[in-house]
Amino acid sequence: MKNLTMLFLTFLAYPLSAQTLTINNGSAGANWTLSAPSSTITAAGKNYEHIETTGLAHTLLKVNAALVWSVSIQQSGTSNWDPALKIYVRRTGEGTGGAVLTGNTNYLQLTTTAQALVGGLLGLGFSRDDIPIQYKIEGLSVLLPVKTYTTTILFTVSGL
Repeated sequence: MKNLTMLFLTFLAYPLSAQTLTINNGSAGANWTLSAPSSTITAAGKNYEHIETTGLAHTLLKVNAALVWSVSIQQSGTSNWDPALKIYVRRTGEGTGGAVLTGNTNYLQLTTTAQALVGGLLGLGFSRDDIPIQYKIEGLSVLLPVKTYTTTILFTVSGL
């Protein structure tokens, strides 16, 4: 049985002390663990190719900042990660609050280079809470060596 675990860490950039990013993984917990049971392979010589997704709101973001802000995302800590495994992330909703959101809701394939996930424009006293984030993984296969694969997803908030 293969296990895939994604660890979620928070990196906070503080150009202004009033700027924060809070990540809440809700009832799903901080880790997303997938198992590929042998019962899913139904025929000899048939490869197990499957796409797995989390719930629509696996991670909830809360952003407080002074004015204009953005949250970027990247894959980090991939020392035992197989390059055949591809992780995607997307924002699935608006969340709540007075801040105006920017960015689309299409899946982004994560790489070790930071990519913009979501941005916003805040007025004094406005925030954006519970911005829902979903993950998807592709490349699961019986051809992958049997072991536990882990990776870290790094969120960075920046702005004025």
